[in-house]
Amino acid sequence: MRVAGQKAHVNLYFRVVEEKEPSIAEQFERTTAKIPWYGKQYIAAKVFILLSVITAVACYVLVKMKRASEFQTLTETVWCADTIMVDGVTRLQPNTLGIKTDFTRGRVESFRLLPDGKAVLPGFNTEPVHAKWRTEQIYVEIYDADTFGNIYNNVYEYYLTPEFLKLVSEDVMISGSKNGAY
Repeated sequence: MRVAGQKAHVNLYFRVVEEKEPSIAEQFERTTAKIPWYGKQYIAAKVFILLSVITAVACYVLVKMKRASEFQTLTETVWCADTIMVDGVTRLQPNTLGIKTDFTRGRVESFRLLPDGKAVLPGFNTEPVHAKWRTEQIYVEIYDADTFGNIYNNVYEYYLTPEFLKLVSEDVMISGSKNGAY
């Protein structure tokens, strides 16, 4: 009962709840919980799987970029034919008809691998040799040479830097430097 002049004392308990931002782990759990199979994994497994996928994609992109860069280097460079060897002992001296002599370096024989799959190779007291080429992984295949197919038609493992190209098959080795840079 209340007496006149007395105020009612009411104890109210308030619980102050501060809303805080969810942690990154909580956000990640909430976001991934909806994905079938993946959402049922432990958070450590989810992070491992996600990082593995990101790493695989990054490696794939880097390899593709490197391959594109290699292809560009192969096809945009005029390679000076420094050495052509057959059976590891016979060194051939190309002598393509119509080649002009550079008085500072002497005769500069060159070859090109064009982006459209055509190759122009040095001749031996003949016009330049025309062939086709393609690349696969670490190999270059030269085929359908119009002359000297016994020398040029081969599958070569290639070694490439921005300045040098070396094509090596079982019995033929062709090395070249960029624009005659020895």
